[in-house]
Amino acid sequence: MRNKILKKIISIFSIFAILFSYNIYASDLTSSSFIIRDPVIGTGGNYSSSSSFKLFSTGHDSFSGNGSSTNFIGRYGFLYFPFINVGTLTAVQNGIDADLSWPASTAGLGYNVTGYNTGIASVSGGPYTYTDVSNVTSYTYPDLEPGEYCFVVQTYDAFSNVIGTSNEDCVTITPVLVFDIDTGISDGETNPLYSVGLGTLTTSDVKTSGTTDSINMIILESITNAPDGVSVTVKNSNGSNGLVSSSVSGDNINSSDGTMSSGTENYGLCVITASLSGFTRSSPYNSGTCATNSNTNDIQGLTTTGESIVGTTGVLTDGHAEISVNASISNATPAHTDYTDTLTFIATGTF
Repeated sequence: MRNKILKKIISIFSIFAILFSYNIYASDLTSSSFIIRDPVIGTGGNYSSSSSFKLFSTGHDSFSGNGSSTNFIGRYGFLYFPFINVGTLTAVQNGIDADLSWPASTAGLGYNVTGYNTGIASVSGGPYTYTDVSNVTSYTYPDLEPGEYCFVVQTYDAFSNVIGTSNEDCVTITPVLVFDIDTGISDGETNPLYSVGLGTLTTSDVKTSGTTDSINMIILESITNAPDGVSVTVKNSNGSNGLVSSSVSGDNINSSDGTMSSGTENYGLCVITASLSGFTRSSPYNSGTCATNSNTNDIQGLTTTGESIVGTTGVLTDGHAEISVNASISNATPAHTDYTDTLTFIATGTF
């Protein structure tokens, strides 16, 4: 009797188990951009490379292959994924610029390198301001004020999607002030000692810088990253006495403000406006007309204390100024062959 009851209970449990049995399937994985159907849990895989080989590996069963049509290619299985290799960014100071360079990025299996964005920040870690530099491997940030700057390079694909970002490299831009003086009838580099020979002065002519009288002009050039710019001052050794005879110190050609005129004794400087670039004329040299080969230039008399002649109010990439030297005599001017003066130009940057 007991055995019959036990068999009946087993039979009922077997029927109950059969009635409630069902199949178990893997669940789909989804996001806003993709879906993975019936994923299989495995032991994982990896991608590795050397200078000559690439290895795609897996630790579980996989089915893979390619399928293609006119417009698409399908890569089946979990062994196919895009990759990007990004080179090391290097940033160096070059005067008032920062020069960036990096090796070309390489990509595959769906990634294509189309170009680069360079990013600049005033602190490590950003935020960065980006510039699309197209498909090149170097870029220059010009005219940087003194301070630390940090850079990164982004690699982007044909859809302008960023697919890789380089290391960050920071560089400290130091204060820079370059000032160069040359003399010549035309623009060009010359070597010291610098001089301007005025030749023989007569009452019927005004000697002035240019090709007509073959008299040198004074050429000033400057580069600076001073945030508040640069000021160039000029002073002379004789003040208002201007050109003084070396043999008779009491004889001189006066230097005073005014318009040059033949037969009137005077000597001074003016800033040629046609060739001025980067710089602006400074007071008191910022009024009147001044040109090469002109006998009627508006000049400034010279002083021993110095006056500002040209300058800028900010970073100067390429300052260029040409200074005209002008001289004339009157009937009362003593005759000598040894009139001289010494001019001193000083450039001061405000950092």
